[in-house]
Amino acid sequence: MNEMLRVLLALPPQASTVARELDTLHYVVITISVLGAVGITVAVALFLVRYGHSVEQGKAERALGGRRAHVPFALEIIVVAGLLGLFVLFGVIGFRQYVHLRRTPPDAMPIYVVGKQWMWSFAYPDGTATNGDLYVPVGQPVELLMTSRDVIHSFFVPAFRVKHDVVPGRMTRMWFEVERPGVYDAYCTEYCGLSHSRMRARVIALPPDEFAAWSERRADVVDLAARGQRVAAEAGCFRCHTVDGTPHLGPTFAGLYGSRVPLAGGGSVVVDEAYITESMMEPARRLHEGFAPIMPSYMGVLPAPDTAAIVEYVRSLGEGTPP
Repeated sequence: MNEMLRVLLALPPQASTVARELDTLHYVVITISVLGAVGITVAVALFLVRYGHSVEQGKAERALGGRRAHVPFALEIIVVAGLLGLFVLFGVIGFRQYVHLRRTPPDAMPIYVVGKQWMWSFAYPDGTATNGDLYVPVGQPVELLMTSRDVIHSFFVPAFRVKHDVVPGRMTRMWFEVERPGVYDAYCTEYCGLSHSRMRARVIALPPDEFAAWSERRADVVDLAARGQRVAAEAGCFRCHTVDGTPHLGPTFAGLYGSRVPLAGGGSVVVDEAYITESMMEPARRLHEGFAPIMPSYMGVLPAPDTAAIVEYVRSLGEGTPP
């Protein structure tokens, strides 16, 4: 039944662990909508047959006071309650699916994605980088940490049923887990300029052993965290930040990733890839409490690959509460 409906609706293959679940809700909504439309059509036809009349009959009935159809009030309540119930049910199911897609599995492999007019670049934790082709292992969750170098893009893989905007100066994220090997098309679905329609990529899903072999063949590239350490030194990060827990002008990098830090304006935030990127691009937007707003903005100074490298370097220094 699932495959028949997928083909009937001209949907792409279901290649991720969430695709079938999302399609099921799609099927239910469409089926109920079609049945509702057919029911309304049949009801209108019955009303026309039962209560339709000629002009002469209408004149005669109006002279006699007319003829009216009486609908039981209980039936009206049932219909209205049923429609509201369906609306709430679809909302609850959709919200649960949204929450599931926003919670990245803890064992997900991070891959940094950079969108720019008009291509996609990918960087892996071991330092591997590719353009246009995203290599992922089958059967393991993959988290995409995405940013843009110029305008807003949107990364969409139809076969996985996942899509997310890619914004300049921000790091957004989405995850997926591929169920079977293959080559799947990815697109930019946010109009981004003249060659928007040509901003495509391929997701190449490999069995775990083949993916490991592919990674080993490219193991001669520098480690991404090591590159981040070098970039941080060149950008002057260590003039204010330490890596051993020692207090200084800025928060220490040691144990910073994954910790929850207080903000100067009230509240707190979990230090993740998005917050680290934001702190480099707009440092005064959500300032760590207890530190002066002396950090300059690196917007337009650090290219996206260097930003991703610094994020990976901070991550490599451990997670938890900073000393």
